[in-house]
Amino acid sequence: MRIFFLLSMCLLVNEVGYSQGFTCSGIVKSGDGNGLPFVSISLKSTKYETASEADGAFRLLNIPAGDYKLVVSHVGFKTFEKDIKITSRHVIENVVLIGDTKDLEEVLIKTEKQSRVQEMKPITISSVEIKNVVSQNVLITDIIDRLSGVRIRRSSSLGESSDISINGLRGNAVRVYIDGLPMEFIYPNFDISTLPIGNLRRIDVYKGVLPVDVGTDALGGGINLVTEQKSYNSLRASYNVGSYNTHLGDFALGLANKKNYFLNVTGAVNYSDNSYGMDARIFENGNRIERIKRFHDQYKIFFGGITIGTHSKPWADELKLSVNVSGGNKELQNGARVSGTAFGEAKYKAENMTAVLKYEKSFWKQRALFSTAANYSSQTLNFVDTTTNVYSWSGKVVGRKESPGEYYEANSDTYIHGWINRSSFTFKISPDHKLLFSNLYARQKLTGIDYLEADPMEDYLRIPQFLTKNVAGAQYEGFFLNRLTFSAAIKRYDYILDGAENNTFELVKKKDGIWGWNTALKYDIAEGIFTRASFEKGYLIPQFAQFVGNGADIVRNTDLLPESSDNLNIGVVISKPVTKILSITTNINGFYRSQHDIIFIGNGVIRRYDNADQVRTLGVEGDVALTFKNAFSLKTNLTFLRKTFTKMKLAESQFLVGTDFPNNPNFYGNSELSWQKPGLLKTDDRCRAYLFYNYIAPFNHITVGKGNSIKNTPEAYVPVQHRLDAGFSYKFAKRGLIASLNVINVFNAKLFDNYLVPRAGTSFNIKLIYEISRF
Repeated sequence: MRIFFLLSMCLLVNEVGYSQGFTCSGIVKSGDGNGLPFVSISLKSTKYETASEADGAFRLLNIPAGDYKLVVSHVGFKTFEKDIKITSRHVIENVVLIGDTKDLEEVLIKTEKQSRVQEMKPITISSVEIKNVVSQNVLITDIIDRLSGVRIRRSSSLGESSDISINGLRGNAVRVYIDGLPMEFIYPNFDISTLPIGNLRRIDVYKGVLPVDVGTDALGGGINLVTEQKSYNSLRASYNVGSYNTHLGDFALGLANKKNYFLNVTGAVNYSDNSYGMDARIFENGNRIERIKRFHDQYKIFFGGITIGTHSKPWADELKLSVNVSGGNKELQNGARVSGTAFGEAKYKAENMTAVLKYEKSFWKQRALFSTAANYSSQTLNFVDTTTNVYSWSGKVVGRKESPGEYYEANSDTYIHGWINRSSFTFKISPDHKLLFSNLYARQKLTGIDYLEADPMEDYLRIPQFLTKNVAGAQYEGFFLNRLTFSAAIKRYDYILDGAENNTFELVKKKDGIWGWNTALKYDIAEGIFTRASFEKGYLIPQFAQFVGNGADIVRNTDLLPESSDNLNIGVVISKPVTKILSITTNINGFYRSQHDIIFIGNGVIRRYDNADQVRTLGVEGDVALTFKNAFSLKTNLTFLRKTFTKMKLAESQFLVGTDFPNNPNFYGNSELSWQKPGLLKTDDRCRAYLFYNYIAPFNHITVGKGNSIKNTPEAYVPVQHRLDAGFSYKFAKRGLIASLNVINVFNAKLFDNYLVPRAGTSFNIKLIYEISRF
């Protein structure tokens, strides 16, 4: 905190003697007087550009005095242009846009800038527009994994869970949101990699501080998936076919009328045999390592949804109702690690239904905005693992066990019902100062049936379990001296656990509440150059099983405390042209994390979760993007961090103090070189080719002592990993078609997932995307 305070004071002192530019601000409205969000605003032939906020307000900063042309464009409206003169400190230009769908495709391109607005905020955010990367990537996790400071590890098996790490914090410490609603309440047992990529507009990755209208009990960051809901006529469909009999398809149909009513219908299907090759020990051949194909790893899932709504009404800026259904199944081939034998019969299937009602309305001449979203979800998870067969990695049955179960014996249905409401209220005190209030209420009910339990009275799953969370927050943001942006927020975390202990069926109730807070500063040094710093005291509420145990060897502990973390980020961003044909964007971010009361499980015969270890993470991440003649682009990012134990509860674990936290990469990076050319065959066509390289340095996948290294204990480490991908895409503009070919792991390098699980070798995929917006 002392570092953060000194930085803040330095920024304020520097401001006193610094020359100031001018500001142009205003509100963009439709013809009926409603504010328009995400409108593209720029000064023609300059680098001054932004996007309007939810109420239509915008602000262009640090503009030198002079004459300019103001350009305002938005989907479904005629482009607005006006000559303006910047001569005073604060110029106000309000704009009214007139509806017109004639130039829809051109306007669509101009509005793809909201990701840049996100990345210019005082808190550290990496944001990606899906339309720019969808032809190159198959899964949501593929996109996120390419960002600096982010590491997502998952096997090459489609449908497997993902381990997400942001600046060293991982697992449940990182929350995933869908339009600001927590995914664990909407899709409790679905992984982020299973969600269809085609239904998204943008992905925002928050590193450290989460704003009060997005975050919940995330310990150190989160991922917000912003969905695509078009209020104009459009059709988009894509199909991907790849190695291992992998097929992914999705579509989105949008219909609208002149009275601002709209209908969206979406669907997606994913399927894969996941039959990629890997090295494994063959039991019947004396545990000799051989090359095999995964044989019990099939995955399939479908999504379908419909949205009806209206916008730009006197009584609502937007009102919409969405209903989504999904379901699928997954065969399990192995547990967290690849052991001497494989799973040959264990599998699960899930069905989910969710409904979301969203309402937004601005008041008091767009100075206030109220938004609320209510969600209900119902999910059934069926898990079957009853075989006594023992399978070799060759696929053969090589023996029988006395007790059933490959992972653990089970034949059960689990029913999860979730209720969520997030309501937010934003009030603009003045053009440079605003307040934000937000409250999220989430409640989850868990019941089920254990088909292996003959007596219903002895069936623990039939006892209803409830977990309720309420996270309330208030946030202030102000703009001072034409260069300094300051924000501060306070959060209140409340939770209630109401259920039963697994072994004794004794009723359990746990209720608690804690306070958290965050603050951030951004200082504009010059055009395209700024520094920023942010700090948050974050909390993570324990899960069901950590409170009540698992009914076998893990007993309850209702005295568990939430985990906490002190999160500090300090960075600098440069984004400006070097010459007329060369531009550079770079972002360097240092981060510090201090985790307390980490939930830890003991090693005894009878175990329970306790608050034990403390861990510290110190690191730096950076990325640079060079663009030459709008044709060649080079993007590179590197992340270096050190995550170490600083305090251990158990006496026998004191030797770990100062050692590296296990299963946590310490040094990794990505680099992508791309080339694009318009008009290769026809004037409006566009082709693109790329090479992508990924590097991960060796790291320990189990706990090691201070004297251990990859040289003296190689079995404790994941070896160095190099991966090269290549691809080509071509856009047939007049046909609305994009075709792409991607090759993953060109040189068939040996790659690994969590805990040394092998990943696939070289694979291919071909993708077709069809999109029209004029009918």
